[in-house]
Amino acid sequence: MAMAEVGEPDPHDELRSFLREQVALTPKRTPSGYDAIKAVLPEIRALKAKRRTDAEIRELLARMGVKLSLATLRQYTQKATREAAGHTPVRRRGKAATRSPAGTAPLAAERRPELERPVSAGHDPRPAQAHTPASATVGHRLSTKDL
Repeated sequence: MAMAEVGEPDPHDELRSFLREQVALTPKRTPSGYDAIKAVLPEIRALKAKRRTDAEIRELLARMGVKLSLATLRQYTQKATREAAGHTPVRRRGKAATRSPAGTAPLAAERRPELERPVSAGHDPRPAQAHTPASATVGHRLSTKDL
């Protein structure tokens, strides 16, 4: 049998009524700094067109209760401008996947295939020492042609 059939009160009714009262008593949130910048972006653009600096705009916003650092104001303005232009914001978390564009240097394994050869137990992996001419070893510069 269900509780409603028996006539017992719901044990959560008191909790529900308390939370509903709290919702009614809680003041509305003020908009975030980014929401404020997004809302007044045309005015910020107009101020910048009139040669107002970001610091001056920041001071004007602070007078009206929008307190942001100069760097945050610039970041929010750039982000809001990009969104207004139709760019979707990209959220990145963690390390970005590295993509090698076409035409870049090949991987190390492709450049040096001799490093991938298995070394047998009785074989010396170093190349045989050949006699190098004296001209290659004399002088103050090291040459890489004999390496």
